[in-house]
Amino acid sequence: MTETDEKRRLPADLAGTALVVVDMQNGFCHPDGSVARAMPVDANRAVIPRIEQLVRAAREAGLLVVWSRQEHLRGDVSIDRSHLDNPQARLADPPCLAGTWDAALIDELAPLAQEDDLHVVKHRASAFYGTNLEVGLRMRGIRRLIVTGVTTSYCVDATVRDAYARDLGVFLVEDACGSPWPDLHEATVRNTAIFHGVVLDTSTCVRELAG
Repeated sequence: MTETDEKRRLPADLAGTALVVVDMQNGFCHPDGSVARAMPVDANRAVIPRIEQLVRAAREAGLLVVWSRQEHLRGDVSIDRSHLDNPQARLADPPCLAGTWDAALIDELAPLAQEDDLHVVKHRASAFYGTNLEVGLRMRGIRRLIVTGVTTSYCVDATVRDAYARDLGVFLVEDACGSPWPDLHEATVRNTAIFHGVVLDTSTCVRELAG
C-alpha cells in the first residue's frame, strides 16, 4: 500500500463518524423536478444507487446518517436572483419550495431515512448555515463526516468548507456526488483533496465501513 492509498482510507476507528447526504431531493434529482426544467439532472440521478449503498453500509457500521434538504419560500425577499445568469435563476420559482413534492427526498432514498437520523432543513447552500447541524453533531460526539450528495460544486462544496472551518474531518465520496458540470465537479474534488479532506470512492468507502 502506498502513502497515497493510505491517505484515501477511512480511519480504522469509525466512532464519531457520520454519513451526510446533501440535498437528494425531487427538485434536484427527479426528471419531473423543477431543476430538470432548466438543466439535465442525469449526473445527479447517477449517484442515487451509490448513496443507497453508502447509507446501508453506514447503518450496518452503526454510523449516524444526516439528511440535508434545501427549502425555499415562494417570493423570498431576502434573495435577489436578478443579477444571476444561470438556468436555475431563470425558473419562475426557486427549486424545492417548502411543503411541496419538489422539496421531498427522492423516492429511491426516502424509505432509507429514519426518524432518529439527523434531519437538517436549510435555506442556503451550506448544511451548516442557519441550521441545527453543528450543535446536532456536537451533541452526538461526531468529529468526522463522510459527505455525499448534490450539487458537488455548490451545496456539497459549501458544506465541506464549513465542516472544515469547524475542525471536522472531511471524507468526500467523489462518485457519490453529482453535478451537471463535470469540470466543476472535478475542480471541487481536487480542491477538497488539496485543502479540506480526504477523497475516496464508493467501493472503498463501503468496503471499509464493512471492515
